[in-house]
Amino acid sequence: MQLKKEIKNITFRKQTNLVILFFAVMAGLTMISRIADSFMIPQAAVSAAEEMELKYPVEIQGRVGTEGKQAVYCRENLRIGDVFVKKNDIVGKGDLLFSVDLEDLRAKIEQMELEIEKCDLQIADIESAYQEQVNLRDQNLSRAKEDYSAAFHAAEKEVNTAYMELENVKNELEQYDTLKPMEEDLENDKTKEKRASEEWIQKREELQQTYYEKQKLYEDAAASREETLKTAARQIEDAGMGVDKDNSAALQQMEKESLENSLRQLHQLCQEKGKVYSQFEGRILECSVSIGSITTLEPVIILEDFSRPFQFEGVIDENDHPFIEEGTECTLEMVHDDVLVEGIKISEIAEGEEGGYRVTANVDAASVRQTGNAVLSFTQSSRRYPKCIPLSALYSGNSGYYVIEVKEDETVLGAQLIAEYVPVTLIESNGEYAAVEGEVSEYSKIVVKASKIIKEGDRVRIAEE
Repeated sequence: MQLKKEIKNITFRKQTNLVILFFAVMAGLTMISRIADSFMIPQAAVSAAEEMELKYPVEIQGRVGTEGKQAVYCRENLRIGDVFVKKNDIVGKGDLLFSVDLEDLRAKIEQMELEIEKCDLQIADIESAYQEQVNLRDQNLSRAKEDYSAAFHAAEKEVNTAYMELENVKNELEQYDTLKPMEEDLENDKTKEKRASEEWIQKREELQQTYYEKQKLYEDAAASREETLKTAARQIEDAGMGVDKDNSAALQQMEKESLENSLRQLHQLCQEKGKVYSQFEGRILECSVSIGSITTLEPVIILEDFSRPFQFEGVIDENDHPFIEEGTECTLEMVHDDVLVEGIKISEIAEGEEGGYRVTANVDAASVRQTGNAVLSFTQSSRRYPKCIPLSALYSGNSGYYVIEVKEDETVLGAQLIAEYVPVTLIESNGEYAAVEGEVSEYSKIVVKASKIIKEGDRVRIAEE
């Protein structure tokens, strides 16, 4: 009896241990299932649509300088003696910039004085040669006029002579016509009549021939006179042509005046002991000379003129251009010089030489009295949109843009959070937020980021903040 009782107790303990083991296994499997489920179900951070303005922060890299620059020149071909400034130095009005070699300067003065004397000699030679040509022209004209007068008198005499001879023959012919024998005087003597008639006719023909010859001589003399006078008149015209005066003398005079002006500058520089001082207050931008170098026509020094208004100049690319307009108020920061100025307005936007756009803004001299690298910044705001979401919550598919909204849904396992794709229309984006239109609201739970890719209909677990 006792043995049966012990066997029964042993069996009961075994059954109890099996039940405990079963529940332990089930609890372990449940824990494993939940752990696996936590890895399988994506966790997501969510946000709601908000009403806001999109902000566009813009920074323009550039530098602050002055609106005007000044160039310092020196007479060309002079040797530099010493240089007292370098690039980026700040100089005041009257500060010593550089000096030229005095010996070289005096040698250039002597050389220029000789050049001026040479110009004087060349001008005198040119004027003398021109005067000789004028005198020769006057002499040739006087001789041509004398030749014309002589030719006129000779030709006129020849024509008059031929005319007188022609008139004499004409008168003689007319008188001879009056001596023609009368027929009534010769009626009774036929032989005498015939002979007298023949003699008269022969004589008249001789006179007539002489008349024709004299007439021809007169016409030839008249024609010769016209040709002779025409030729003599052309000779007068040719001899009286003006003497061309070229620009050689005027050019030499201009060269002389230029040399004299340069000489005055060299003398003034010599009086200053070859030293050149700044006429402006500013910063050295370029210094193109060094000790022993030779000056050219190019500026020796270029400096920013601090007497001119200060301005900021920078360059932006085409992507930033739509957000910038003239009159925009900005903040100017010069980090290295610990300068921060607000209320700076953009004064000009122009196309740059190598693409992009050049932005200029005037700077109050009371706020900035130095030049250097600077950043011009401002924030441009869009209109106020009723539905704005983080840009990370916006997805793009074949049919357009959409967001993933987490909604509660009843399933066989009870209430579950399910992902749903909600189509939206993108209005505007600033790289951080996007303004959209669609079936989203301030109460929507929109996925901003997730632990894994979420497909429509997937269960989702919202990550605790």
